[in-house]
Amino acid sequence: MQERISKTDVWSYGVMLWEIYTHGKEPYPGMSNMQTRAKIIVQNYRMEIPKDTPGEVTKIITECWARSANDRPTFGKIYEVLSAVKLS
Repeated sequence: MQERISKTDVWSYGVMLWEIYTHGKEPYPGMSNMQTRAKIIVQNYRMEIPKDTPGEVTKIITECWARSANDRPTFGKIYEVLSAVKLS
């Protein structure tokens, strides 16, 4: 159960990273929680990541939003990637 909660948190962290790189845009604008969930699950919808987002950050956001929770990175992996981006 704890692993499942952590992987849900990873999805949310990906949304937070998206918000940072969009300078605070509202995620899923104009959609209710139910509409957002349906669009993500049924249509595999993902928000567009800004083109000026560093490549490694784009990759980690995309991985955070993996359809299968098992395919999402751990927070340790996210930390490694973001630390490397910070140093470059």
